[in-house]
Amino acid sequence: MESDMNIPREEAMYISRICWYKFKKVARLALYTPFVVCLASGTLKNDAFLSFLGQDNYYYKAFAKAYEAAEKYTDDDDAKYALRDLQRIATREFKVQDSLLQEWDADIGKKCTLNPITLKFTEFLKATASGKIEGVCAEKFETEFERTKLPAYIFGAMIPCLRLYANLGKELLVFLQGNPTHQYRIIIRNYASESLEELAKKNENLLDKLSITLTSHELSIVEKLYEKAMKIEVGFLLGQPLDQKSVIPISREHNLDEERLVIFFKFDSTCSVIDSSAILAEMTIVSAPKSDENQPENQPENQPENQPENQPESQPENQPESQPESQPENQPENQVVRLLSEVLNSTWDDICKDYTGEYEQCIDTLLLTHEKAEKLDYERLHKALEQLSDFEKRANTRVSESGVLRGLRLDGIKRVGELMVLQDGCKNFFQSIIKNEQLNADIHALSCCWCSDLIRSAFSSDGLDVVNVHANEFIFEENLSTGVIVSKVEGPFDKVQTFSEVLNNYNDDKKNLTVHIGDTVSDLLCLLQADIGIVINPSPNLMRVGNHFGVSFIPLYRGIIEKQKTYAKKDSTSWNKLSGVLYTVSSWAEIHMFIQGSIYTD
Repeated sequence: MESDMNIPREEAMYISRICWYKFKKVARLALYTPFVVCLASGTLKNDAFLSFLGQDNYYYKAFAKAYEAAEKYTDDDDAKYALRDLQRIATREFKVQDSLLQEWDADIGKKCTLNPITLKFTEFLKATASGKIEGVCAEKFETEFERTKLPAYIFGAMIPCLRLYANLGKELLVFLQGNPTHQYRIIIRNYASESLEELAKKNENLLDKLSITLTSHELSIVEKLYEKAMKIEVGFLLGQPLDQKSVIPISREHNLDEERLVIFFKFDSTCSVIDSSAILAEMTIVSAPKSDENQPENQPENQPENQPENQPESQPENQPESQPESQPENQPENQVVRLLSEVLNSTWDDICKDYTGEYEQCIDTLLLTHEKAEKLDYERLHKALEQLSDFEKRANTRVSESGVLRGLRLDGIKRVGELMVLQDGCKNFFQSIIKNEQLNADIHALSCCWCSDLIRSAFSSDGLDVVNVHANEFIFEENLSTGVIVSKVEGPFDKVQTFSEVLNNYNDDKKNLTVHIGDTVSDLLCLLQADIGIVINPSPNLMRVGNHFGVSFIPLYRGIIEKQKTYAKKDSTSWNKLSGVLYTVSSWAEIHMFIQGSIYTD
């Protein structure tokens, strides 16, 4: 799981804050469990709710023993006093929770037995308190000095539970607004209360105090315990018995015999960390000849380099027999021309500067020449995006004619593709989709990337070579690119046309459930045509254009809660294309939980 380490400088010195910033994305996954979705929507059945609350007694006992162990091993008198205070506060919180539970069912304590998923947490906490920590030799804690470090480890294992529920309460509080009859409003408000936040903060403050003398290695152990505890707690919520239908995960209600899941996604920035055009540009610049390398005397500075007369016979091997049209007249045959590194740098800078400026101008013009729509006006949006499609075609033509992509080796592109870093969770998500035979899923990359081989190589390992890639291509002559881009997917029109062609090629024996994942204006038509359009960290221009033509952007989680309310009443739900609603997420982990429902971990 990628850490979310945009931590304020003043908090970076505290281990409790470092852990929270690193693993709060894991905590957010608790929202996407069927149990919490039903709870937030107010549709959770009482039996499931009481079964969940009935486990509190086991948690409280585990915490009480952990506090006792921490007090036993610490040699700090102030810490001992703070631990007794925390036990007092924790006891008070448990009594409040228990009184709420008694209001629902006075005999719940007798009815609820220890749940196996509860046991997983209590045993983990017990093992930590006794010094049985994964990756740490048990003999390490035989000395009194080493045992004084156990309290920090214990708190690293306890705090995630408190922090997760305090955060969960705040997240769910919004769903009580305008709904005074929400049957679980009391318990949600209790999780969002200042008293629970106070308990979490006091535990975090004590962890910071107990960790002051720890080494870097020992602090890393605290982090690992924190992460494991957070994942166990998400697993606890995910594993809650639920005898009712839930709108998520999508895979849960998927009918293999009647439905087909088709997932489309944008590659650059949505899936890749670095835009492919930047990678290709870097490859050309790094591999290009320099002006002081093998240059004939009196050669003009910007003239492409000629082959030296004394070049070994092995040198021209694998060179193309014919030269591209853009090859200068003084260049010998059988060689793909390479621009000088200095020329490439300057040319790329000009291309990028022109593209950025003209793109923004194109968006501004597009918005100025079309009236704002109150609700989705797909036809006018489609018409307006002609300007963007034309612009993208001109931009690609400019790149082809510039010669900046000339001379790239196909094997080099494939090697770089194999090493490309993908967004956190992206690869795991697709792997899980492919492995899930109950989904009957197909995956398609719709990309304006200049070189489809780069994308295929990025998915060539780990069982992802089944991803279908729809993108532009290079022309290669004996392993070397000519610099010419074969246009296949250049803008929003090409994308939505390919989207339609893919669906039309399927047989009518099954209903297609389509998901499109993107983040830019070029994805907009496909996002709207898909049954479920998901936007990862939407670009400002996507929001501007979408809002102008009546598109609504709402957080995926909010959309799920509204669907769950409908699902509970009608016992059916549907995701429809051209609804005018697109769903926003901040990570692939949210998409993973939405579709697959399994705990996402890297």
